[in-house]
Amino acid sequence: MKKRAELDVRSLRIFEAAASTGTLSLAATQMGVTQSAVSQAIAQIEQTLGTQLLDRSRRPFKLTAAGIALSRHARQIVDDMDRLISLVRDADLANRPAIRVGMIDSFAATVGPAIVKRITENASQLLFWSGLANSHAQALINRQLDLIITSDPQEDMDKLVRRPIFTEPFLIAIPKGREEELRGADLAQLVQDHPLIRFSARSHFGAIVERHLRRSGHTPHQYLEIDSSDIVMAMVAADLGWAITTPLCLLQGRAHIANVTVLPLPGPSLSRTIYQLSREGEHQDMAAHCFQASRSALENEVFDELRMLVPWLGNRLALS
Repeated sequence: MKKRAELDVRSLRIFEAAASTGTLSLAATQMGVTQSAVSQAIAQIEQTLGTQLLDRSRRPFKLTAAGIALSRHARQIVDDMDRLISLVRDADLANRPAIRVGMIDSFAATVGPAIVKRITENASQLLFWSGLANSHAQALINRQLDLIITSDPQEDMDKLVRRPIFTEPFLIAIPKGREEELRGADLAQLVQDHPLIRFSARSHFGAIVERHLRRSGHTPHQYLEIDSSDIVMAMVAADLGWAITTPLCLLQGRAHIANVTVLPLPGPSLSRTIYQLSREGEHQDMAAHCFQASRSALENEVFDELRMLVPWLGNRLALS
């Protein structure tokens, strides 16, 4: 039985480039290969077909009758293959939905990169928002986001799936060198005698802290109020005051950690839980995948780094 001749698409692309440009050098430039690679590809086709495609005795070369015949159909074959590849990819993307995710800044800056890597393996497109929890909750309600990672569980909203990811304790950050002065001070002393650098009360984080201070009977003087964790840490590092923060916020401002000392929050303990929220019955597989990715990134990467920065945290860091 006579062996069937087989042509590969790459060689046909190279031949079609040579036939359309009229020179091997231009074909090589167009295809991003060497001129030798062009010659070898055409020679391979000639060997497969058992006939000459180029009349090399002429400069520039001319197509033989066989070369003209192949040239007439090579472009169509290449175009058909490009369309086939596009159709297959489009079919794959149709089964990998676009996903729109919102994360509070402290989570986005620390855990976010690992989650994004995992999500993009299963989504055709990722729209990623960071910022304040309040804006994310409204975007979830308005269907501008598909899931959010937040410290506000939105308990008064129906038809949401709430997955607690982990709970972290609040702590205090003081300027390096003031340990002897401030270690052991109670919350009342800190509030009365030293300037508190606040997180913005517009944020859910800031609201938690303000509520805790009021319940404890403390009213700090108005001083600095800041939205960003890394700026709060920069201010503490510059010896402009102290701050009530959390391990994730501390990690977000890690660039300033060398000039900051971290201590437990004096008095009654305070913590916050980070949740993943999504709408019931929507993007269920992706929501489950994102939740597991969050927990895996925390347990395998983030917690270890935090324990290195603040050894006394120990087992205070745990998944919910």
